[in-house]
Amino acid sequence: MKKYFLALSALITLNFSLNAQFSCGINQAIAQLEKQNPNWRLGNNPGFTSANNSISTQTSFTIPVVFHVLHLGGSENISDAQIQNAVQILNRDFNKKNADTINIVPAFQNIAARCAISFSLATLDPNGKCTNGITRHYDVNTNWVNDINNYQYTWPPSQYMNIYVVKTMMAGVAGYAYYPGSAPSPMDGIVILHNYVGSIGTGFSGGSRSLTHEVGHWFNLAHVWGSTNNPGVACGDDGVSDTPITKGFGSCNLGNAAICNPPVQENIQNYMEYAFCSNMFTNGQKARMHVALNSFTGGRNNLSTTSNLIATGLINPTTNCAPTADYSFLKKITCVGNSLNFTQFCYNGVASNFLWTSPNASNSSTLANGNLTFSLAGNTTVKLKASNSFGADSITKSNFIVLSAPNTGVVNQLQDFENFTLPNNNWIIDIPQYGASYSLSTLNGNKSYFINNYYDNPNQPVSLFSPDFNLSNNAIHTLKFNYSYSQTTPQNNDQFEVLASTDCGNTWVNIFNKSGANLSTTGALQNSPFTPTINQWQSASIPLTQFVNNNKVYFRFRLTPDINGAGNNFYLDNIIVVNGITSIKENTSLSEISIYPNPSNSIVNINSNVNISAIKIYNSLGICVLDEFNSSKHINNFTVENLQKGCYTLLLKTSEGMYSKKIIVN
Repeated sequence: MKKYFLALSALITLNFSLNAQFSCGINQAIAQLEKQNPNWRLGNNPGFTSANNSISTQTSFTIPVVFHVLHLGGSENISDAQIQNAVQILNRDFNKKNADTINIVPAFQNIAARCAISFSLATLDPNGKCTNGITRHYDVNTNWVNDINNYQYTWPPSQYMNIYVVKTMMAGVAGYAYYPGSAPSPMDGIVILHNYVGSIGTGFSGGSRSLTHEVGHWFNLAHVWGSTNNPGVACGDDGVSDTPITKGFGSCNLGNAAICNPPVQENIQNYMEYAFCSNMFTNGQKARMHVALNSFTGGRNNLSTTSNLIATGLINPTTNCAPTADYSFLKKITCVGNSLNFTQFCYNGVASNFLWTSPNASNSSTLANGNLTFSLAGNTTVKLKASNSFGADSITKSNFIVLSAPNTGVVNQLQDFENFTLPNNNWIIDIPQYGASYSLSTLNGNKSYFINNYYDNPNQPVSLFSPDFNLSNNAIHTLKFNYSYSQTTPQNNDQFEVLASTDCGNTWVNIFNKSGANLSTTGALQNSPFTPTINQWQSASIPLTQFVNNNKVYFRFRLTPDINGAGNNFYLDNIIVVNGITSIKENTSLSEISIYPNPSNSIVNINSNVNISAIKIYNSLGICVLDEFNSSKHINNFTVENLQKGCYTLLLKTSEGMYSKKIIVN
């Protein structure tokens, strides 16, 4: 998709109420914009010129507002009350109702403006449905990156002033906005950190005017020192006649505010300054904002029209809203017999009835904040239905992982996927929102599972979850598996990890971690889709020392694709937990079993005093080269022929247990 690099307006620092240096990406953004779009020029941006295409001379304005709260269930999901408080502060500041106007220095008292601009939360959305002017979205983009793809919730900017509330953004920045007409429609809004919204909740008084500053930009005001984000560097002009030439200030030293043209005092208390004592707009700034609001540019002239105030519900507002269902959760993984908790974050209308359900749960819940206990393992969904007397709404979220019931994993039992298909109730896979998950491969006649990371990049970590293993027999066990991977480029940094959990997936311990060149099993780059040969597999052997005597251990095989783009395919096979810290420790507790000759010259004889019900032989790559199983009869003597030279592991299943032995063919 084409990338847009647009001139950002002021970016306020996180230390708005302190003496601090400020950072802004405006110069870099302009350079990027011109590089990506050579026909774009700074002069096209009405933020740096006087808009002259107005069609009316309206002198007071009411602006419909919508807040889009992006969150992951944390404190960034600010309350309705905090948002309403922020709107009250906007109305106060833009109409000169702030008590600290008494602190305006004498030189500017007579030109401090009552801007006649008011703000109200919309009560109708673009589809004419009831709203409280607040939308909430469980979205990882609350850790904000300025990209057009992240503005997916924007309502038409010619009808609403859109404000995105997020958890984090670029370092040192509290918010930014675009000048009218300077951005594609989805990006025409304000983005601000949650703790710079209002003065209650997560907000604070010193940062509560950050939004006032950003709305000023949205109405076409520049910084008082001009179009840069570098106060204190050079004397500059904002194009407004009654704001004196100034260098701009990062602190509020009112006694040193006549630098550029002494003794003319500079407007250090302006909302478009970076000082921490802002309390006013000037009459000239008011006039400039009114020009913007009467202009076609960015559709600002439509905001306060009677037809738009009716369409957005500010005239004849409605409060009879059905709720919009939404919820959050702290974790998505549990195991059979355990529970998950959910927190409702319904909006628009106040929900009075709730119903929580899941196809894998043994119960439903009618509490506002639900609790479901899970009786079936697997990858499942959770649904919330919320209602009040005006209507109902529901939302279903997916990819909740319920790990298997206790003691379903079998020590010394190989998972080679030959007679097995994922997912099932024991081995469970992630289903990412976008891209590939683990899927079946049948290369070279052998089955394994792979992630199609070349053609169908998952864009997020994907996991295979094992059943639990009982390691409580006072022995050190070993986890073994085979894997295969090749880098696409030297910079490619796909990462594969194995993690273990002893508390039903609540916490995970990393026991294996490789990425990039260290993960590669080929020693070479492959810029086409990777399909391994028989010699391009590696085996891993992980001692499970820290899990001795733990009776419930789950394993998670997780691939995290390179954030810089698709890498290459990853393959996984032959997973086994064996009783012993060596590759496979020989079992000496069984009755006498003879393996001869060993070493051999391609023929191996097996004699046993107990019945053998299954025989498996694995080569040094962990690939099964013999699988002899017959549940209808038992054998005591068996001959293996035509083995190639190499080292093998022999596994025997007998009435007394599992027997393992290393054999060598010369």
